[in-house]
Formats: sequence, C-alpha cells, structure tokens
Amino acid sequence: MGYSMTDKLPAKGEVHSRATPVAPKERIVIVDILRGFALFGVLAANMAGFAGHTPGLETWHEPLDRLIYLLIRFFIEAKFYSLFSFLFGWGMAVQMIRAEGRGTKFVPLFLRRMLILLAFGLTHGIFLWTGDILTIYALYGMLLLTFRRRSEKTILIAVGLSLLLAIVLRLPVGVMDSFRAWYADLTAPLRVNRYGQDLYRYGTYLEITNLRFQEFISDRSWFIFTFGNVFGMFLLGLAVGKRKIFHNLHENLPLIRKVVKIGLTTGVIFNGIFVSSIIWRTRIPDAYYELIRVGSRTIGAPALMLFYVTAIILLTQRKTWFQRLEPLAYIGRMALSNYITQSIIGTLIFYKYGLGLFGRTDPTFGLFLTVLIYFAQIRISQWWLARYRFGPLEWVWRSLTYLKLQPHKPSEDASRRNLLRSIRANPKCDILLF
Repeated sequence: MGYSMTDKLPAKGEVHSRATPVAPKERIVIVDILRGFALFGVLAANMAGFAGHTPGLETWHEPLDRLIYLLIRFFIEAKFYSLFSFLFGWGMAVQMIRAEGRGTKFVPLFLRRMLILLAFGLTHGIFLWTGDILTIYALYGMLLLTFRRRSEKTILIAVGLSLLLAIVLRLPVGVMDSFRAWYADLTAPLRVNRYGQDLYRYGTYLEITNLRFQEFISDRSWFIFTFGNVFGMFLLGLAVGKRKIFHNLHENLPLIRKVVKIGLTTGVIFNGIFVSSIIWRTRIPDAYYELIRVGSRTIGAPALMLFYVTAIILLTQRKTWFQRLEPLAYIGRMALSNYITQSIIGTLIFYKYGLGLFGRTDPTFGLFLTVLIYFAQIRISQWWLARYRFGPLEWVWRSLTYLKLQPHKPSEDASRRNLLRSIRANPKCDILLF
C-alpha cells in the first residue's frame, strides 16, 4: 500500500495571479528529513572551527580524540555541505517548475530571494561566524540561473567538468604552479593579518568582529579552489529536480537502489584514500599531497553524500524507520534559522564574549556538544512548528521575497494529519512517496 505525500506542483497552464510560498501541505517530507540530517553534519564539521581546534591529526594524542577526528574526516567533512548544495539546486528546480505552472515570473523572484540570502550571509559571516556558507550559496545561486533551461545531459556534463576543475587546480605541474602563484598574487590584497586568532580567546565582541571581517574576506579570496565542488552539487541537484525524482520516488526506486550501491562503494574507496592521506601525511611528497587529498575528497564526498540521500529514501519506505527519521523534518523545515542558531550557540560557548572555551577542548567534547545541541534543536523546532507556520528567519525571508507579510500561524491540514496517523497505525504499509 503506497501513500502519496508529494509536492503538489501546479499543472502546466494553471495560472495564478501571484507567486506564493510553498504551503506546509505541499512540502516533500523526505526533503525536510534530508535537510535536517544535513544540519547535523554541518554542525559536526563546524564544531572544530567554533572550538579553535588546530588542523591535523598530530594535534591529538588520546586514542578517542584521534578516532573521532578521523571519523569526522571520513563520514562528515565535505559530505554535508555537498548535501546542502545538492538540495539547494533541487530547490531552485522545484521553484522554477511551480512558477511556470502558476504562470508567474521566476527569475525576478529568485534573484530577489538570492539577494536577501546574500544579506543574511554577509550579516552572519561578519557579525556571527566567519565560516558562513550563505553568501556563497546566494552568489552561486544567481549563476545557477544560467543553467535553468539546459538539458539534463548538458547539466550532468557541467557537473563532471565542475568536479574536474577542483582536481585540475591542484595538479602538481608547471602550468598549474604558475596559475596558483598568479592567483595568489592577484588576490593577496584581500588577505591581511592585522588581527590574530588569539582575539577569539581574549578579545571583546568588537575586536572579534574586526577579526571575523578580516577572515571572512580572506577565506573567500580562495573561492576558485572550492567553486567546482559546491557548484557541481548545485548542478546535480538541479538535474534531479528537473527530472522530478523526488516527486516520483516509486517510479525511480530501481535507480535509487543502484545509486545506493555505487555511492557506498565509491564513497568508501575514495574517502578511505582521503583519510589515509591524512594519516600518512609525512610520507607523501608535498607536491602530491594536495592532489591526493583534494582529488579523493572531490570524488568521495559527493559519492558518500548520494549514498546518504538514497539510503535515507529507502529507509523511509519502512514504517519503523520513517517514524525514527520523521523528527528530522522539524529541524529541516527551519534549516536557515537552525543553521544561524548553531553559529550563535557555538560562538557563545567558545569565544571570549561567551564562555571563552576557544582552543581549550578536544574532538570528543566537540562531538558530545554537537549531539546535545542538535537534539535540543529538534525538540525546539517541533515546539515552534506546532505554533507557527515557518521558522523565524524563514518567515522574514519569505516575507521579503514576496514583498508581503506572510501568515505566521499554521493552517490546520487535517487530511495530512490523518494520513500520518493511518500510516503509523498500519504496520504493514510501505511509505513510498512524500
């Protein structure tokens, strides 16, 4: 027995006079679960930055710390930003399809949405945490518009070329050495060292903000070396969205099962190489270390990310696993608010204007804190969404995008509520579509 809880895209030619945000009953639950899952990985990856951990395995001497460090490198690093990037591209495709079905103009609305996201990103990166991803997403999202009319084949070719770019830029050959030196000289004015990282431990909020601004500009001056990894996942999500795979999961289950196997095999092999390069760092010539590290991660991260996506989809076909994973949808529906909240909590714990633990903890404590914060966010998100239609920042984003205050109280969707109850009451049902 299958249940359909898919995004209800308008039929082509069905015209609506005004663009509106997606209603709660129109959401694809599996996508919210994936967003919620991604937020755990992002927090786990960012925790080392919040805490001021020195990069490198050699920093840690306790066996448990070393194990956690390597496990995060293997299972988490780059995988969850890849997942967020993938879902971002998918989201643009769905928004475009909805706009076309409603007869509304997509490009102006999407550009306004990206400009607002850019404002969120700049505010977040300068005043909260320098590791912001929203700024990059907003800028790359505008570039993604150029592919909105391209065929699926063209987009997939562009995915391959984007990932290839990330690897080529690390090749230890003369022409690339010259390019890297030229690029470093060109962007050198963006990288200043007026403020030191000790300010995170000893500085006031204003002093730390000056340091954040310095690091925010400096870090983004190297964007060309990460562009292919991020934009490639944007493109992959766009292709999946245009093909409506998440809207027609039942029809695509054979493909999803194939991707589970390919993603797991490829992900384990290349992430194994990636982690091995970290363990044997001192035995690898400098000229080849970056190529091995970046090349294996460039292939391994998207592969393992696709395994996560397809494995979660298959797990949600079973009632028991759907019930276990469903709470992730709460935090996923408030992804922007929860992402910013993670930065607020992380910096308040580790920076001087908070508890001042910067540079004084280890990976074991970081993982414990990650789990604690994440599960607290699930409960708080559930409490919030029982009372409000959107997360607080999602409400601001939508209101500014549509130039109209959005209703904040949730409208009761009895049919969806009753459907969920019937799913939970019937242990033999398969949950095929969300």
